[in-house]
Amino acid sequence: MTMLNNQGLLNLMTVGLLVLGTAPTIAQSTANPSARTDRKPSRVLFKPPPDDKKPEQTAEAGSRHGVQCLQDATSANLVNSSSSQNALMPLVPTNNFGLTIAEKPKLWIYLPETSAKQVVLSIREEGTTHHSKTFIPITGASGIISLQPNPDSPPLELGKTYKLSVVLVCGEKPSPNDPATDVWVRRVDHPEPINQVSALEQAAWYGEQGIWYDALTSLIQARRSQFQNQDLIDIWADFLESGGLKDERLHSAL
Repeated sequence: MTMLNNQGLLNLMTVGLLVLGTAPTIAQSTANPSARTDRKPSRVLFKPPPDDKKPEQTAEAGSRHGVQCLQDATSANLVNSSSSQNALMPLVPTNNFGLTIAEKPKLWIYLPETSAKQVVLSIREEGTTHHSKTFIPITGASGIISLQPNPDSPPLELGKTYKLSVVLVCGEKPSPNDPATDVWVRRVDHPEPINQVSALEQAAWYGEQGIWYDALTSLIQARRSQFQNQDLIDIWADFLESGGLKDERLHSAL
C-alpha cells in the first residue's frame, strides 16, 4: 500500500511540474500580440526632403482671382471676418509644393462656406499643356474636403512635376473671374510602408520621409476614425504646424 501511495504521489508531482513549465510559454504567447497592437506614434511631423527640387514657379502659386464668390461677399461676413478667412486654402507646405507616391493623389483643401455647387480640379504637367480636368460637386458647407482626379484621368508619371489648380465655380459654369488656388506636386518612386499597419503609423512614416500628400491623407484617415481622441487632435495640430499651416480653423475643420 505504501509503494502505491508513493507511486501516486510521484505521478502528481510530475504532472504539476509539466503544468508549471508550460505556463510561462502560454503567458508569453498571449502577451506579444497585445504589445504590438498598442504601439502608436506619439507625434507625426513633416520633415521636408533635403533635396526637394521644387519648381521656381511655386512662388507664384496661391490664391488668385479674388478669395470668394461675389454673391458670398456680403457686408455681414466682410465685417465679421477678414478676406483671408473666406479664401480657399490648400493644405500644403508653405512653399506650395509636396511629394507623393500615388498615381492619383488626393489634394486636401479648406473650403469656406459658399453658395458654389462645384469646384474644378485641373492638372498640368510642368512646362506643358493640359493633363486632366475634373468637376467635383460640393455641398457649400465649410470644412476640409478632398479632391482627386476622376478614374479616367491619366496617372501622374514618376519624376514629373504637376501644377494642381482648384477653381471655385460661382455660377452655372466656370468663369475667368472665379476664385482659384494653385499648388504643385511631384510623384516619386518610393517603397510603401508595408510594416506600418495603422493609418497613424503610415502617416508618421510618410512624414519622416518628407512625402507630404500621403502623410496628410493617412493622418486625416486616422483623425476621422477617432474624432474625439485628444491625442490625435494634438498630433494633427503638431503636424499642420510642422508644414507651416498655423491657421486655427484647420484644427477643428475635419
